[in-house]
Amino acid sequence: MAIAVIICCYHKIRLCFTYNLIFFALLLFSGCTKKSSAINIIWVNERPSALAIPRDLPGDVTVSPENIIVRMESKNPVAMLGNYTFDDDHVIFEPLIPFTRGLRYEILVNGVIAGKVDIPEADAADSPLLLNIYPTQDTVPENLLKIYLHFSKPMREGVSAQHITVIKNNTDTLQGTFLDLQPELWNEDRTMLTLWLDPGRIKRDLIPNKISGTPLQNGNHYTLIIADRWTDTQGLSLTKPFKKEFTAATRDSESPDPKSWTLNKPVSPTDPLVVIFNSPLDYSLMMSTLLVHDGNTSIAGRWEPGAKEKSIKFIPGENWIAGNYTLRIETRLEDLAGNNINRLFDRTIKHAGDTVSAVEIISIPFTVTPQ
Repeated sequence: MAIAVIICCYHKIRLCFTYNLIFFALLLFSGCTKKSSAINIIWVNERPSALAIPRDLPGDVTVSPENIIVRMESKNPVAMLGNYTFDDDHVIFEPLIPFTRGLRYEILVNGVIAGKVDIPEADAADSPLLLNIYPTQDTVPENLLKIYLHFSKPMREGVSAQHITVIKNNTDTLQGTFLDLQPELWNEDRTMLTLWLDPGRIKRDLIPNKISGTPLQNGNHYTLIIADRWTDTQGLSLTKPFKKEFTAATRDSESPDPKSWTLNKPVSPTDPLVVIFNSPLDYSLMMSTLLVHDGNTSIAGRWEPGAKEKSIKFIPGENWIAGNYTLRIETRLEDLAGNNINRLFDRTIKHAGDTVSAVEIISIPFTVTPQ
């Protein structure tokens, strides 16, 4: 049977027996209104998301969700798990585990192979990059709590432990440095992964700390290695392995103090507002806990982190207008050791009686008088 992976115009397919309607971009070779006997790949965000299998195949074969199986072509093929739905013309198969680029899949109807489809290889030029590792500085406190990996493309999840290695003093490969969290902590588009160093080993009153000590230790050198075998959701590997070298320094046991920050106010209508911290802050939180207000209205704009996360600048969506403004800071903002503005992450017996603030927002007023 001739099987074609074909591109033309969008065709909206109504999926039945689901909780809501899902619309796919079904690409047809001979026109949007003309029926096709080809098995088509449905692409969503450049990913092979599903198969559209004609209900009337050559040979008077009628396809239904009850008599169809999709499996990967191999010596010991196993039926794929997924959702089968249909409209008037097609059975739609959406696999539970995404299709793999470069592999061939078989479609069986009533136990007989009715067709095969090749999932095309992705373009090697589209291989993902590791854009940055946060924190970016080369000296971190020994009670560092989180590391962020920022990729250029959505990455395959659930496999980070297979591709991340930490080496101490260029000799010892460490085990158990990061929490093995499942599901992993990805942002919505799977381009940013949060790695938590084991909090049980960081908090000094807990048994894991007493047995194993902190994951990082003052005065030691570490190399974080990201293997190039890690693939994105298209099946393409990283272009190269990535390394980050850093040294652990003394423990950070102080909360961030906005009172010590410096605000470099705009001097022209297009200048950014620059906020300089007294110490490096958590990359993800510094990008999400700061707002600029004009009265009670939030000002649209974007935040850009400064070198080594020791500062940040706010670039407004429109030119500044002379007047009074407020920098609003959510107190959940943390430094590299997980100490937020209100409380320390590692509250030992020594700090048990310390007063903990319940304030959620701290405001710093400033005036803009652009020249």
